[in-house]
Amino acid sequence: MKTNQPKLWKKILISAFALFGLGVLIFSSCLVGNLVERKVRSNNYFSGTTINDSLQLRKYYRHKQDYVLIYNQNTQNVVSPKMRWVSLSVSEGDSLTVYCDLKGRRGFINIHSGEIVIEGRYDRAWNFSEGLAAVCQDMKIGFINSAGEEVVPCQYPTSEHAINRFGYAFHNGYATITNSQNECGLINQQGELVVDTIYDCIWSPSECGVRIFQDNSKYGVMDLRGNILVSLQYDDIWCEGERLFATKNGIMAQIDNTGNVILPFCSSYDFEPMYLATDEYNEHPTGYFKYYAGGYQGVIDAKGNMVIPAIYHQVNQLNKNLFEAEVDYDYYDGHGAWITIQL
Repeated sequence: MKTNQPKLWKKILISAFALFGLGVLIFSSCLVGNLVERKVRSNNYFSGTTINDSLQLRKYYRHKQDYVLIYNQNTQNVVSPKMRWVSLSVSEGDSLTVYCDLKGRRGFINIHSGEIVIEGRYDRAWNFSEGLAAVCQDMKIGFINSAGEEVVPCQYPTSEHAINRFGYAFHNGYATITNSQNECGLINQQGELVVDTIYDCIWSPSECGVRIFQDNSKYGVMDLRGNILVSLQYDDIWCEGERLFATKNGIMAQIDNTGNVILPFCSSYDFEPMYLATDEYNEHPTGYFKYYAGGYQGVIDAKGNMVIPAIYHQVNQLNKNLFEAEVDYDYYDGHGAWITIQL
């Protein structure tokens, strides 16, 4: 009698070889695809930012180091060398912006043409303001013009304090600089010191058209040239729109640019009525109001008289004449110590 067993085994072997071949084909396809993807990523941009109608800033992938370059979409040509990054924040009416070359040096490039105008030779650099740009060499700050000429020598110490709080830029012909102790002063565009480096901070001009300055936890006001208009006497001064506000001993007032009080007593918010619970569902007003001064809370009565200065992080009413206030607030822990105040 004939048997089909050899034919069955033959079919099984053929199927096994076919499956093995299919597996090898799939594996090879994945491997080739992965290699092609890597090749594509290593030679083609994967993100682009439009600069203007013709230029685009393209970021390219590279195994050891990413880089950017400027590409002209009209001519389909690369118009810049490879760079680590380019700042797209350009001052109004200016064409030069900071770039960083592959060695980490800063220079300036024409953002409209992609042309390198000032070769990368600085440790750090900032964009132009009023025709001058701050540059840093050997931890010293100076200023150059658009031709790369050093107008103000690199002689002023740099500090993260200065960089984080006000940067290095000219406003109305003057810029804030620091000494080796991080104390602030003002220089003009010739590099002459017009305000001595004796203050904790001198901010850039506010919307109110003045400079706010600080020293030893007290605030004052300068004009744009650095002349003192309001002496260091307030606990805080800030600008909201074109209005200037100041706090002193827990009282907030609106002042003008010379320190004259316009509104003698005001709040960061509307005065908030304080209530006490009579039962689980009802509350009644107590005749006291919570007010805010520079982020701190205090209490006034119905006649507008201050009964608790706004020097606490929180104030709550416990009964008719007893309040609790939070002091020594710890921002890391999220709470502070509480005291009681009896009126």
